[in-house]
Amino acid sequence: MTTEHETNRSSALSPEQLGAINMATAAAVKEAIAGMAAFFSPMIEKMAITPEKLREANKPYVDPKKAAREERETKLWRQDIEDNRRNLQSAQDNCLHEDDNQRTSIRLIRNFPDRQVRGVCVKCQAIIHPKEWRIGAPNDANPRGVAYLVEPHKDYLKVRQLLARE
Repeated sequence: MTTEHETNRSSALSPEQLGAINMATAAAVKEAIAGMAAFFSPMIEKMAITPEKLREANKPYVDPKKAAREERETKLWRQDIEDNRRNLQSAQDNCLHEDDNQRTSIRLIRNFPDRQVRGVCVKCQAIIHPKEWRIGAPNDANPRGVAYLVEPHKDYLKVRQLLARE
């Protein structure tokens, strides 16, 4: 149940009154900040605090041992990635694309937009592709990248033979 005092809006401030209050508050804040700047500026000049020193002082502390450890771990992580990439490439280059029973381990892929069949080896995860166009990384002269022709995979003949058997 509401009382007359809760529903009576006659005591609310008008927009003009609210505007005057906002302007008075803004002027008081501006005056206070100007006073603080006048108070602190001789001390700042005496201490020779420059904006560069202030920015440097506001930077978070970085433990040198922690930074060195993180750099070392990052180098090891990048080296591991490079080793894994080299090992995968070596495995793909030396794979016969056959399982233990001398059956092919290549599975056909038929859903490429150019309608050419490709193969994937389930042992080494190599994509065996035909001669195809690829688009390279963009650069300043070519924002959409440069198209270049890629020769077929060395084992693409096996994919063609599998396709002929079907």
